[in-house]
Amino acid sequence: MAIDVDKLKVLAEVKRVVEVFDPKKKNRRTWFSQFHDKVKAGNLNVDEYKLLLGMYFVNTDLVQQWDEKRGICSTVDEVDAWFLDAYGGGGMEEKQAVYTMADVKLSVVDAFQPFVDRFIDTFMAANANAIRNHRIIPFINTLYPEMREALEIEPAFSKSNDLVKRTEHLHAKLQKKARAKLATV
Repeated sequence: MAIDVDKLKVLAEVKRVVEVFDPKKKNRRTWFSQFHDKVKAGNLNVDEYKLLLGMYFVNTDLVQQWDEKRGICSTVDEVDAWFLDAYGGGGMEEKQAVYTMADVKLSVVDAFQPFVDRFIDTFMAANANAIRNHRIIPFINTLYPEMREALEIEPAFSKSNDLVKRTEHLHAKLQKKARAKLATV
């Protein structure tokens, strides 16, 4: 496939800036999620995708690995799988995070944003090869039943940010009801 340089120039101007990838300094899953979001905006073919991904590698070992794998990967999914297998996360940390998912609960008295941050960190550790916006249902399922039912009745959310905003609104309503109930007692 031919590489369209103009398409890459347009993609470079996309506001979602992605920094170079250094596995020692960056959260691998977060970086890949940001990179993937940027790439979706560009509608790239496989060769353009591989070229753009390679441009973000600065670590010499990583560049060497990429030079070996670049010719083997023939689809975007294969490139994604290679990156996530090589740099997606690691074993024991993921298994431990699966067990801690049960501890991440939201109660009516909790502040919402710290809960979201803790949930996302724990969820991404437990699902190392997941791209951040691809998994929304587990977010709903960790919430208490009243909110889960309210969110499942509504149309499907295409982005986790939309889901977080809607959940925050429902959480605020539940907090208001709880305060009103306490005031009457």
